[in-house]
Amino acid sequence: MIKFFLSLKTSVWTLLVLICIFFVGSYMMPMHREIFSSMNDDLLSSWAERTALDNLWYTWWFFAAVAGLVLLTINTLVCSIQAVKEKWSRSNALLRISPQIIHIGFLFILLAHLLGAGWGYKLSGALPEGTAAQLPEKKTLYLRAVHADIDPKWGPRDWSAEVTLIENNQTVASGTLGPNRPLLYKGVAIYMKSFELEPRPYAVLLVAKDPGAIWALVGGILFILGSLSHLALKWEKG
Repeated sequence: MIKFFLSLKTSVWTLLVLICIFFVGSYMMPMHREIFSSMNDDLLSSWAERTALDNLWYTWWFFAAVAGLVLLTINTLVCSIQAVKEKWSRSNALLRISPQIIHIGFLFILLAHLLGAGWGYKLSGALPEGTAAQLPEKKTLYLRAVHADIDPKWGPRDWSAEVTLIENNQTVASGTLGPNRPLLYKGVAIYMKSFELEPRPYAVLLVAKDPGAIWALVGGILFILGSLSHLALKWEKG
């Protein structure tokens, strides 16, 4: 079993199978939008339980991809642990540690996607002025007012929306949304996408939470640094 996870063939074949699975998924998703339309907006566990399990004929590739990623993660961890356990020398320390940095970055990126899919959400919709919408985690979003500066000839020049975020019946954040000006609170970001004033003022809002964002950033930085250092060291040695 250890030899299986230490083998480079395991990595190559797993990646090849994953590419084939993703190709199937890219074909199935547009063909069955009614099944996959809520995949990006809903929690992964909720979508899998309510939709995916009831449509296994169309969603089997998703579970196969998750299994392939788990296998690839174990393969990466076992290879990294084995490399760290071997004897090191000062002459090749940097050359040997750079692939491990790449592995760590890759694992952080996988962790980021898992956290974002499992515990994040993305909700979008129109909210009339003076009304509220229920959000996950016992939060409520209240739209106080919509403002717009409209030129009769050229159309909207500026717009904004005053919102209040309530959690457990307590106001936890309030502010004014605008172009490229979201409201942030403990990992929850509220954006104003568009608005209308007639027949009643309302704003189209986007509420997103991605707990894996910071891990994706760290993983991406480590992956790039590890790749550049490994390339530079190979170039110098060669």
